[in-house]
Amino acid sequence: MGICLASCGIYSFKGSIPDHLHDVELVTFKNLTTEFAVETDIEAALNERMLKERLLALSVKESPDSHIEGKINSVIDKPNSFDENENILEYRLEFRGEVIWYDHIRDVDIFKKNFTVFSIYFSEDENAKRSDAEKISREDAYDEAIEKLIDFIIESMTEEW
Repeated sequence: MGICLASCGIYSFKGSIPDHLHDVELVTFKNLTTEFAVETDIEAALNERMLKERLLALSVKESPDSHIEGKINSVIDKPNSFDENENILEYRLEFRGEVIWYDHIRDVDIFKKNFTVFSIYFSEDENAKRSDAEKISREDAYDEAIEKLIDFIIESMTEEW
């Protein structure tokens, strides 16, 4: 049970963003994988979170104060756990890549970080044994991995400088 006091409202992390930055352009990530549309799914999720968090205005001008770009180097499904007969129970869906936040005013990278995010999902056989509420599909894991990537980007942006 949580308690929410009067100060519980929309919270902004703006205080930890460098003061001279007022907007950001979100550049579509480069997709170096065979995973169809992962770059547009990341862009949509990041755009939505940036609007929700109110960190910086999303730039519509020709020369933004900063931009975020990145690349997805790999999206890999690999076995994560097995049953006693060596049948796969779970898979690990892993995204690897790089994200950069660039400051156009000071002409410098604010950060350039490699990332690995992952989520776990059940094999088809394992999902078939479970109730609908217990099933975890690859699509569920894909959405969760993107959310973890967006969390990583927002946390990186709001670190104390």
